[in-house]
Amino acid sequence: MNIHVKLFGVFRSAAKTSDLDLQVREENPTVKSVISQLVSQESNASLRQLLLDSETADPRPNALIMISGREINTMNGLETKLSENDELSLLPVAHGG
Repeated sequence: MNIHVKLFGVFRSAAKTSDLDLQVREENPTVKSVISQLVSQESNASLRQLLLDSETADPRPNALIMISGREINTMNGLETKLSENDELSLLPVAHGG
């Protein structure tokens, strides 16, 4: 299954691309499993460090995650199922004061 991934801000810089097509191995992938596959690639080690919370491995503190224009928390969060050719967007959350 093909999932189109769009990266913004520091995520784009870390991955050295603004978008990519990810061939997902599962039949019924979730947001969580697709992100896990994305950051498990050796070439995305910098992206993994920026995206995943160091204590919980949860991407939500560091990213606004959208599926085809809808924020995942309006659906089923990280357990939201993805379909062929869905677009997964990862937008960095600004921290600081």
